[in-house]
Amino acid sequence: MPKPAFLFALLCAGLAQAQSAYRWVDQDGKVHYDDRPPPPKAAREVQEKKFAAPTADKQLPFATRQAMANFPVTLYVSADCATACKQGRDYLKKRGIPFGEKSVATSEDIAALRQLLGGGEVMVPVLLVGQKSSKGFLETHWAGLLDAAAYPKAP
Repeated sequence: MPKPAFLFALLCAGLAQAQSAYRWVDQDGKVHYDDRPPPPKAAREVQEKKFAAPTADKQLPFATRQAMANFPVTLYVSADCATACKQGRDYLKKRGIPFGEKSVATSEDIAALRQLLGGGEVMVPVLLVGQKSSKGFLETHWAGLLDAAAYPKAP
């Protein structure tokens, strides 16, 4: 007889690959479980359960998830911004900050970023933490924004 731990591991491996699981009752009242839907007209009652792969967010520390929910971080870059954008990106990665990155490539992108920043000159990189922003890469300014949003100082 197989050990329970082996059966559990086998079940978990099967579920990890399955996107959906079906529970259905046939015409005789027998309950079936499968990763495929029942044959047509074979079931009286069908329930489909969706299984999603774990997201990286669930693996993040609680403090980081809280800060993300309240103050999402977006980095605005452009193709001609080499050194400062790389430094900014590297700083966010070193600190373990989850962030979205948007490329400012067209005149519409520039106009939208200018409006987001409240007018004035647009200079990338731009760090947006919640509703607050910093133009250009200045580590002390970026650290201040992230600290104020309660992001951890280290990953």
